[in-house]
Amino acid sequence: MAAGLRDGRFDGGITLIGSEPVLPYERPHLSKRYLLGTIARDRLPLRPAAQYRELGIDLELGQRVLDLGIEERRVLLESGKTIGWDILCIATGSDARRLPGFERALYLRELPQAEELRARLAAVDSLDIAGAGFIGCEVAAVARQKGCQVRVHEALAQPMLRVLGPDAGAYIARLHREQGVDLRLDVESPPAADLVAVGSSPRTQLAERAGLAVDHGIVVDELGRTSAEGVFAAGDVTRFFHPLFETRIRVEHFQTAQRQGFIVGHAMAGKDEPYREVPWFWSDQYDLNLQYAGAGLPWDETVTRGAMGRLPFTVFYMQSGTLVAAAGFNDHHTVARARRVMEARKMVSAQQLADPSFDLRRVLA
Repeated sequence: MAAGLRDGRFDGGITLIGSEPVLPYERPHLSKRYLLGTIARDRLPLRPAAQYRELGIDLELGQRVLDLGIEERRVLLESGKTIGWDILCIATGSDARRLPGFERALYLRELPQAEELRARLAAVDSLDIAGAGFIGCEVAAVARQKGCQVRVHEALAQPMLRVLGPDAGAYIARLHREQGVDLRLDVESPPAADLVAVGSSPRTQLAERAGLAVDHGIVVDELGRTSAEGVFAAGDVTRFFHPLFETRIRVEHFQTAQRQGFIVGHAMAGKDEPYREVPWFWSDQYDLNLQYAGAGLPWDETVTRGAMGRLPFTVFYMQSGTLVAAAGFNDHHTVARARRVMEARKMVSAQQLADPSFDLRRVLA
């Protein structure tokens, strides 16, 4: 967002306030490469400290905001310090959703929890995970690669069921079981859990106290504007209007938060450029690279390109004959092309999607 402000030719002062005492960093690595040990901590930051100075961005790190100060246009920090503002952007992100009865379990959301989990994986022989969503499955894969015995407890009938559907979810289940994971499905409540990974909840408390419109996230328009004049919001704390899908969506993944935040920064600088990209994210599990393009919207038909379970293959998700999402399994080129098709609002038939010899770029011509 701050970089988007500068890119939008905003020349006023910018203060970036963060509750964590470290430079902003890429969270996806916390359950992937950082946890596995293939990327060092000093490679996590989004940009070096010097670039913030070059952009004229003042950092207030390790500072929690207590009040947005909508009326007086001054935010109040936990230290007692206040900072005045003319325009404000809320990018407070999400918290890991808590599971009743498992308050002592680890909830992976920020760097300290990732470091604790790394240390735990180096010291224990087994790990119990509640939740077979993306984080749960990624941590399970890392733990198996480190030699731990892993049990995963999932309330639904398949891993990642809500996003991938039953068939692709069953493939993920088979993948983990082949790697030695004790995957237990349709489990209402696990008997034990070292790690709980059952989704996230947007951090809307500040917005609620300030009287902003909130509905499963801070409600914003396609430019990131909230219900209060001069107040914007960006990232996974928001439910933003997406002009491509013509509905409000909340996306919990890093790439969308980063890209939408950049566009919101432009809007704060006076440029009316709605965020139109199709959300995209990836997951690494063992030798599998799963890439997904879409907003997790409902579908009534799936089409598979290739053979389900035989890499590479892609599953397309359609609603009333329109492509709304694609999940590629070691098939990133197909997902990238499907994303372009969706962004261009081009129609493509189920027969064309299923045919590996049909290049989706032809639809864009």
